[in-house]
Amino acid sequence: MQTLKIKTHRMSNEYEGHHFFILSKGYHAGKPLAKPCPNCFVIVTNSEEDKNKLFWICYSLWKAGNYIPLLVGSVIPFVHIKDVHHEITSAVQKALNRPHEFLNLVKQLQNLHKVEKCLDLQIKLITGIKANIARNFWTG
Repeated sequence: MQTLKIKTHRMSNEYEGHHFFILSKGYHAGKPLAKPCPNCFVIVTNSEEDKNKLFWICYSLWKAGNYIPLLVGSVIPFVHIKDVHHEITSAVQKALNRPHEFLNLVKQLQNLHKVEKCLDLQIKLITGIKANIARNFWTG
């Protein structure tokens, strides 16, 4: 994996190649995103493989709550770019030292992410069905 390139995202910028975004403000700071938002950093990589590895490293750090101790600010909490850079760099080193365990972590997270998306869809469908049942009772 190459040197980590992380920058503050500007909404007017467009990025070539392989990149993803990390939320920088709020209690979900550190959450990796596929699409940009006003308060995020951008990570630019040389390859799709590096992008995927870094995405899942960032995702697992966020889910593990590693960014919570890094939050600063009293009204709207945020993380400093240098703290995020340090956290990700340390995690990359750990992943490189334990490649089989990291690969297993990524597979587990991807499988659970798929299940979560399926359950989200089911909840939306159930909510719609409940609304239709109630609407049919009161209009019919």
